[in-house]
Amino acid sequence: SQAPPGTYPTCQQDPVLADLLLAEGRRLGITVKTGKPELPGKDATYRAESGRLGSIMIKQRPMSPEVRCVLISHEFIHVLQHLQGDLRGVSVLGWTTQHPDPIPQEAEAYGHQQRAGYVLWLLKQTERTD
Repeated sequence: SQAPPGTYPTCQQDPVLADLLLAEGRRLGITVKTGKPELPGKDATYRAESGRLGSIMIKQRPMSPEVRCVLISHEFIHVLQHLQGDLRGVSVLGWTTQHPDPIPQEAEAYGHQQRAGYVLWLLKQTERTD
């Protein structure tokens, strides 16, 4: 897949994209819960399951609509990476980024998490796997 074009809305432009991403996740069968993310110090995590889509855990804390949107968009990039890995692994999408995170999947997600409109568009192109 290619790097996200700039023609889709960002979280900054439309923070309501977060709710649309969550609805699309539900359509695909992804469980989204509020609680303690598995990774220490993180506000959200995506747990990839082998052979099927996983779940997203979001820490309940006060945050602006834009921050919430970016957080949710980031986790759905990991969902797209999981789909890219045929639900067997979490593969990079190949989107170029200058983000310094040493883990390529994280660098990609951090580098493009503002592009929620494009992430949503890609999810809408995805058929439910079960």
